[in-house]
Amino acid sequence: MNQPSDAAFRRVAGTCAQSVRRTFADHIPLYACAILFALTTAIVVTAYKLPFPLGSAVFFLSTVGDAIVLVAAANALKSLYSLYRGERPKNPLTIMAQRLVRAAIAGDRFGNMFHGLVTFTPLMMIFVALKIDITHIHPFSWDGDFMRIGATMGFGHPIWEILQPIFGYPLITTVLSFAYGLWFPAMFGCLFWQLSSVHSNATRSQFLLAFALAWFFGGFVLATIFSSAGPCFYSHFVSGPNPYAPLLHYLRETREHWPVWTVDAQDDLWRAYLTGVGDIQGISAMPSMHVTIATLLALLGWRANKLLGAFFGAFATVILISSIMLGWHYSADGFAGAGLAAIFWMIAGKITRSWESWRARPHLAPVPAGAILQEG
Repeated sequence: MNQPSDAAFRRVAGTCAQSVRRTFADHIPLYACAILFALTTAIVVTAYKLPFPLGSAVFFLSTVGDAIVLVAAANALKSLYSLYRGERPKNPLTIMAQRLVRAAIAGDRFGNMFHGLVTFTPLMMIFVALKIDITHIHPFSWDGDFMRIGATMGFGHPIWEILQPIFGYPLITTVLSFAYGLWFPAMFGCLFWQLSSVHSNATRSQFLLAFALAWFFGGFVLATIFSSAGPCFYSHFVSGPNPYAPLLHYLRETREHWPVWTVDAQDDLWRAYLTGVGDIQGISAMPSMHVTIATLLALLGWRANKLLGAFFGAFATVILISSIMLGWHYSADGFAGAGLAAIFWMIAGKITRSWESWRARPHLAPVPAGAILQEG
């Protein structure tokens, strides 16, 4: 056995174990959420005799794995470049591997990542499973109401009609569709950024907790209460004239000549709804989780620095406009999503501060044996 390598492995393993122990208390609010949401899900699934798909866990973990590989590859290339700019050592690959290991276990990165994956894997599974089952619990019934709310906000016109003269051009529609697709890497990128943080801090804890609350309460609880399908499926669930028909016609005409991927995604989602089979499943409009999460990213960005906050603030605005102009959401869905993000952010901040305050309380010193009897 190579004793130096074995000793190095034990040191790395010991460092990782210490990090896991040291960071456990920081993640107790997330563990509490995971347990509470899991118990609620078990009750709902049992009560309604619903299936519980497990594939979302594989998707989430594989996405995190892809992010780890990309970050490691980027760091490896950076390390290799810096090595060859210097003295060009005889064993650059060994040195590069050592640097990658040091980066992986720097500070409390390993512990933070460990607890993040343990808590968020079931949270993502719960959301995906319950999203598919929303219509079994509460069939779509709010589309007409949200259409009328939007018309009221637009003084008698759907908001998309007001925005169409500004954004109703094929090139702009393509850009909006592309930006809407960027939401997925933006969300997972920021989540990975916070999960893999070297140190725990209040901003990280607040964001992760708000993220969890948003997906469960926004993506399931409120989505079930206000069950709705969205403008792209309006005619399937509401009788009478479809005020979104001209928008959907424009999107399909544009799709014939320009890359508007959201039209294909909507078709795939509808087929999955009818057949129960598909890579993407689960129709739900209220609230817009795209807008909710994009707003949380903006709040996180503003907490990090003003430039990042401005970027994600603009991104959230584009996502809001895209959700309306691509036929995914009613305007009420987007505004509700942004407002809910602010509420979840504040609730998470209050919980985080309360938890940290409780942890910081001085513990009473143990009373010496016999002290009470002596005082008596």
